[in-house]
Amino acid sequence: MPGKLSPRADAHIHLFQHGFSGTKAAGAELTTYIELRERYAIDEALVVGYEGDTRFAGNNDYVLELAATHPWIRPTLFLDPMRPPSPEQIESDRAQGAVGYSIYLGSDPELAGLIPTKTWDALSRARCILSVNAAPEAVAGADTHLRDASGAFILLSHLGLPGNLAGAPVLETQRRIAPIVRLADAPHVSVKLSGLYATDPDFPHTAAIQAAQVLIEAYGPARMLWGSDYAPGLSAVSDSELFALPDIIRDELSESDCALVLGGSLRSILQETLA
Repeated sequence: MPGKLSPRADAHIHLFQHGFSGTKAAGAELTTYIELRERYAIDEALVVGYEGDTRFAGNNDYVLELAATHPWIRPTLFLDPMRPPSPEQIESDRAQGAVGYSIYLGSDPELAGLIPTKTWDALSRARCILSVNAAPEAVAGADTHLRDASGAFILLSHLGLPGNLAGAPVLETQRRIAPIVRLADAPHVSVKLSGLYATDPDFPHTAAIQAAQVLIEAYGPARMLWGSDYAPGLSAVSDSELFALPDIIRDELSESDCALVLGGSLRSILQETLA
């Protein structure tokens, strides 16, 4: 790759002991990311914990163990809405190195309501990063909870997971992301420019870029965080595509705004949550 890349921070990766496929040698997925991290100048990475499948049981402990010896790893632990952590557990997790939690709401508008108010309050008091994987209907259902957790840093993954919009009319794209746009007036909420292949599988993900342009206008570049979605994304695109910020988006941003999207904003959030 020609030229020296400026350091970036990756707002969305997964690390599983035996890989996303569950078939790799222990630690092989980490080894590959370390190689890619050097290639693409990644200096920090937000690890999105996931235990929503039995084959990924123990992922929280695994990423905490990795973070203890790899200071560039910033773990968010999987939070099961059916079994939310107590305020004491949140305090303990933070003391062990977790910067926050990953919450998977799917498309269920009721799921966020299963998390008690005392838990949302504790997450907010602890200044947690909350990586939220939720489709627009689930974001709409969680709107009040996400707004009220104003001490936390809410990061909506994958453009808010609007679904496959390849070939969709502009009005349909706008309709799908409307619940995400509505949250833009909550200053502690940001959106991840990650998983673009899920919105449009063909690089450079034109339909995803169209959605991203609307969200950049609503949130501003400082609240749009680039993420690779390693390693699941490698089943859909090449590593050069996965780690790219599409030129159409890059060309519309100033140099300073691009630096925010590619890591500056995530670093600022990490500094605040670790203070």
